[in-house]
Amino acid sequence: MKIVIAAAMQEELEPFRGSYQLQSILKRGKTVIEEVLDQPGYALFLVETGIGKANAAASASLLCETIQPEVIINTGSAGGFLGEVEIGDVVYGTKLTYSDVDATGFDYTFGQVPQMPSDYPLSQKWLEIFGSLEQPSDYSLHKGVIVTSDSFMSELEFVTKVKERFPEVKASDMESTAIAQVASFYEIPVVNIRGISDIAGVKAAESFDTHLGKAALHAFQETKRLIHILVEDNS
Repeated sequence: MKIVIAAAMQEELEPFRGSYQLQSILKRGKTVIEEVLDQPGYALFLVETGIGKANAAASASLLCETIQPEVIINTGSAGGFLGEVEIGDVVYGTKLTYSDVDATGFDYTFGQVPQMPSDYPLSQKWLEIFGSLEQPSDYSLHKGVIVTSDSFMSELEFVTKVKERFPEVKASDMESTAIAQVASFYEIPVVNIRGISDIAGVKAAESFDTHLGKAALHAFQETKRLIHILVEDNS
């Protein structure tokens, strides 16, 4: 089994790099691919994608062609929505879509790239795995919609519009839907696990700087838990 862990930033991968012995196998543009050494029974790779949809899509294409994993776990930090989550919580994405794509003039759904699906939902298999997870003691787990935008969620007016258009949204990131879009061409599932570093529109930039480490650590803990389940199921 081949598993890829993908995150945008070095800071989001620090807990993983501190826990595994790694070998660098490919660097291209913003993409850095490392293989985790000495994993019994399965292969594990870390991928630093760079920030934003274009970097994420480029990395996804490269790793789908070169690594050909069974699953991509996209992780790191995200902005949560007020009233849905708290800083330090972790959101498991059940559906991914864009919050800044508007082709509604051509009868597409808001968030839908023309000629592409309106969103990228997880299969029942993954939903059942998420449903089986126990709540940790020091933060809360949530399941729900995660949206992707090239805009950091600092402006309250934009945040309000996103919440109106996607009432079930839990969090926003800058990469996951782009990775899911590319991975869908290869029929590779993308699981998105995000630690909440800030609340969208509420001093988000300052909060991100303060709480990025906590968000990355909690996302790391949940990602390791999911990998354990996957390896056990495939052993």
